[in-house]
Amino acid sequence: MRMNLPLKSQSLQVEHDRLIIRSHDPLRTLSSAVLNGGLRNVNSILIQKVPHNFRCRSPKSHLSKAAARYSLDTSMTAGFMTAAEPRDFGLSTCRFEKAVVSAVVTAGTSNSARVGEQTKASKSKVGTVNIIVLTNAKITDSCLVNALQTATESKALAFRELDIRSSNTGDQATCTSTDSLLISTTNEGAVCEYAGVATQLGQSIAKTVNQAVKDAIIKHDRLYPGRQLLDRLQERGIRPKDLEEAFLESYVHHRAMGTKGQARKTFRQCLKEASSDHNVAALVLAALRLEEDGRLGLIPGMPENEFLKDPVSLLADEIVGMAISNYVAGSKGLFEYARFDRKKPGILSRLGPFADDAVGALVAGASSNVYSKLLRQR
Repeated sequence: MRMNLPLKSQSLQVEHDRLIIRSHDPLRTLSSAVLNGGLRNVNSILIQKVPHNFRCRSPKSHLSKAAARYSLDTSMTAGFMTAAEPRDFGLSTCRFEKAVVSAVVTAGTSNSARVGEQTKASKSKVGTVNIIVLTNAKITDSCLVNALQTATESKALAFRELDIRSSNTGDQATCTSTDSLLISTTNEGAVCEYAGVATQLGQSIAKTVNQAVKDAIIKHDRLYPGRQLLDRLQERGIRPKDLEEAFLESYVHHRAMGTKGQARKTFRQCLKEASSDHNVAALVLAALRLEEDGRLGLIPGMPENEFLKDPVSLLADEIVGMAISNYVAGSKGLFEYARFDRKKPGILSRLGPFADDAVGALVAGASSNVYSKLLRQR
C-alpha cells in the first residue's frame, strides 16, 4: 500500500515486513533510531519487521542492509525495528495556522512495562512502540528535545487510557521496554522554540501521538477500551482458571446437583454472565483502581504501609464486595461472599485488600448461582 502523507513531498509505503516514509525534502530529525539515530538529516524512515525470536549481533548492520535492499540511501535513512505488523500502523494529523503535525505509529504491547520497574527478559514477549512525528514547523534543536518529551508523555497517557498493564507485574504500564521515537521537520514554517503542552505545537503533537498510539494498539493487539472484564482481570494476572480453582476449592458438592464436571461447566457460564454485566464490571474495576490508589498511599487518611495490612478500620472493601455479590446473586450471594471472604480460597489469598473482596465477590456471586441453576435442572 502506498499513500501520500498530509505534508507535501512525503509518502508512506507499507508492506507485510516494512513501513517506509520517504521525503523529497531533507528532514531534520532527533531520534532514538537504531540506524542513524541522534540529531541528523535524513530523507527516509524505515520500520523493519523482525521475527519475535529475532537475535542479531549488529542491529545497525541488519537495518543498513535492509535499507539498501529497498533502494534507500543507508546514510540518509533512520531505521527502526518491530515485531508488530507494520500494516497495523496508526496515523493521525492535526493542523494549526500554517503548520501540519502527523504521527505514524507501529505498536505491539506484549512487552509492556511500567517505567522504573525491573523487567524480565523473555523470548516470547516482544513488543515495541515506534513513534514517528512529522511536521513542517521550523523547530530549534531545543524544541526538538521538548517535542520528544511531549510525545513520550502522550504515549504514556495513551497506555493509561487503554488500561495497558505491565507484562511483568500487571501494574499500570507506561511503555514497552524497547520503545523508539523520532521527531522530524522540513523546517518550512515559522520558528517554534517550545513544544510543551502549553504551545500549539505541543498540543498538536500530544493529540496526534495519543490517537495514533491508541489506533495502532487497538489494530494490532485488539485491546479495545471496552474489552471484557475477564480480559482486564487476566491482564492483571488473574486468570479465569484461577477463579474456577477458587470456586472448586470452596464448592460443596451434592449428588442432587449432578456431577462435579457439570458444576465446573455451570460455574464458567455463571461467571461469564456476571462479568459481562457492565454494572458488575464497573464495581470490580472501581475496586481494582482503589487497590492501586491504596498501594500508592492516595486514599486520604490511609498511609500505604497501613493499607497493605488491611486494617479492621478499612470497611470500604467489604462494602464493595457485598454490593457486587448482592447484585449478582441477591441475598444468597451475600451469604456465599461471607463464606469466601473468611476462607479466601486459591488466588484470593494472594490479592490485596480491595482486589480480594471484589474478585471474591464476583466468584461468590457466580458460585451461588451455580447451586441455584443445578438444583433447578434436577
